[in-house]
Parts: sequence; C-alpha cells; structure tokens
Amino acid sequence: MGAVDESGTAQAADDLRATLREAARPHARGARVDSAWHNGGTGLALAATTAATVLPVGYSTWARVAAGVATFLIALLRALDFGSRWRWHLNMRARYTSLVDRVDRVAVLPPDQRAEALRQLYDDLSKIRAQERAIPGSASGIAASGSPP
Repeated sequence: MGAVDESGTAQAADDLRATLREAARPHARGARVDSAWHNGGTGLALAATTAATVLPVGYSTWARVAAGVATFLIALLRALDFGSRWRWHLNMRARYTSLVDRVDRVAVLPPDQRAEALRQLYDDLSKIRAQERAIPGSASGIAASGSPP
C-alpha cells in the first residue's frame, strides 16, 4: 500500500465521520422536542387530573373542564407516541455515535485492515439508515416495521 492509498483511506474516514455526525444531528433535536412533548404533556395531564380531583363542588364545571383537558392530552400523547419517538431518537443518535467511535478506531488499525474496516462501517451505516423510516407514531413506521429495507 502506498501513500496514495493511505491518504485515500484517511479522506474516506474523514468523510464518513462528517456524514455520521450530520446524520446524528437531527436525532439530538428530535430527542429534545419529543422529550418536551412527552414529559410536558404528561405533566399537564397530571396537573389537570389533580385539579379535577381537588376542586371543590362549587367549581364542578371547572373540574369537568380539567378532566376533559386531561383526557384530551392523554389521548393525544398516546396517539402521537412521543415517548417512543423520544427513545427512538436517543437510540438512533447512539447508533450513529457508535459508528463515529468505530471510524476513530480505524486510525489505530494496521494499514492493511483499514479499507476493510471502512467497508464494514459503510455496510453498518446502510443498515442504520434503513431504520430511519421506522419512526414510532408515524404511518411510515408502521409500514416499515413489517417490510424489509
């Protein structure tokens, strides 16, 4: 292997690292958004349920409104499945981050093993990308769960 092969392998590793970091970025944001909806919605539903429970009889109309709000929030949170989406984003981000760690490992491998290690990383990236369409709570996630990539 000559210097050209080594610089090509190094460039491929740098390109792959950049691709992986870019692919993980939306999952960091998605995890924050879905966490806020899941945890915030759960907190609001609990607050509305508590209000409906503790309001005095003289405020029964407000208690019914609070119970209705709680019911709506619970139904909405279950239908949109923010909890599963949050965990899915965390999982996908961890998978991409794991591949970044493996790309960093390529530099310490013997030169004759680096190209094969990068090929394996690209194969693993392909498998992870196929899971992008399986986001929980979406129609594509339901269709993707039973069909091959």
